Amino acid sequence: MSESSWLTTQVIQPWLPKKPGLSNHQQLANRFVVSVLLSTLGYTCLLILSCHFLLILEPQGKTLVTHVSAVLASGILLALMIIRFDGNRIAALNVFIATLFIGFVFVSLQTGGINSPVNPCAIAIPALATLSIGGGAGILWAVAVFSSGIFLFIAANYGYVFPSIIAPHNFAVAEFYGLFTAGSLTLYTVIKFDKTSRKLRELLGEEHEKFIDLAHHDSLTGLSNRRHFTQHIESTIAKAQYRDSTFCILYFDLNNFKEINDNYGHHSGDVVLREFAKRLRKLNRSTDIIARLGGDEFCMIIPGLSDADVIQKKIAVFYLALAEPLPLGNTRYQISTSIGYAIYPNDGSCYEALIQVADQKMYQEKRQQYAASTA
Repeated sequence: MSESSWLTTQVIQPWLPKKPGLSNHQQLANRFVVSVLLSTLGYTCLLILSCHFLLILEPQGKTLVTHVSAVLASGILLALMIIRFDGNRIAALNVFIATLFIGFVFVSLQTGGINSPVNPCAIAIPALATLSIGGGAGILWAVAVFSSGIFLFIAANYGYVFPSIIAPHNFAVAEFYGLFTAGSLTLYTVIKFDKTSRKLRELLGEEHEKFIDLAHHDSLTGLSNRRHFTQHIESTIAKAQYRDSTFCILYFDLNNFKEINDNYGHHSGDVVLREFAKRLRKLNRSTDIIARLGGDEFCMIIPGLSDADVIQKKIAVFYLALAEPLPLGNTRYQISTSIGYAIYPNDGSCYEALIQVADQKMYQEKRQQYAASTA
């Protein structure tokens, strides 16, 4: 199992909402939110450890870091509980961002006000809101950050001196931690957002392809539908006109198909249609295009074929292959079809004319078959 899969399964998955019917977009968005929350929680824990064991801080500094970290951890856990049990990621994100904002303001008030080294961290708040919620949220939180900055500036301008628990020799370290926190949180959010966005684009692309495929193909047989076939034949006509080439279309109609549905049921009728389509696929070339126009009517475009004698020989091959008995329940059903054809440009120069000629020849063939069977 890859590291990414392990993190998703073991760490992120338990915090995801269990609501049924969530789309891929919603699931990815939820994973993005949970990963940001858990990463910030992890960073908060590391901050506490480093301030207590790696940095030489005054007791007041350690107390401040502990209190702020506890507030952040509480807000993050509350946000995780909201998304886990309510599934409202927007509310969870706003709780998380509000907690960050309160924490930054509290630390700023304790570490010099407008001159606090943690003020750069506030940059991460509107950036996080914009990337995780949207532009509107980014603007609102930017206004909140800007308003707090104005308050600190006005207070300092009127002579109020904010206390600072940071010792002068630790001021540079505090500035570094402020810049590092702002940069790392923003960078992590941007990277996760970009990764999630790419996955969403891939999913949307796949769903778009599936939609296009469903819109262009018959759901029962998988062949092109009438609409797609019309586009194919118009494209083939345009190419034939440009290249001064020819093609023919074959028009298939199953004989006595209604009797299959009446005697064996619609499920058996579907079986016959799928088998008929399967046999047509086996007989066609890679350049040929097959479609189910609807009901028991099928059509095929054969580029480069315009000789009537050759077409008749090809139709004879189709009759032979399509007539092979098909197991249907406890019987072997004899598939019977009538085939007509039309040649471009001899029989027409547009879709309607070619289909009309092929349809007429198909019915002529059907009448001849009926006359031969009753003679």
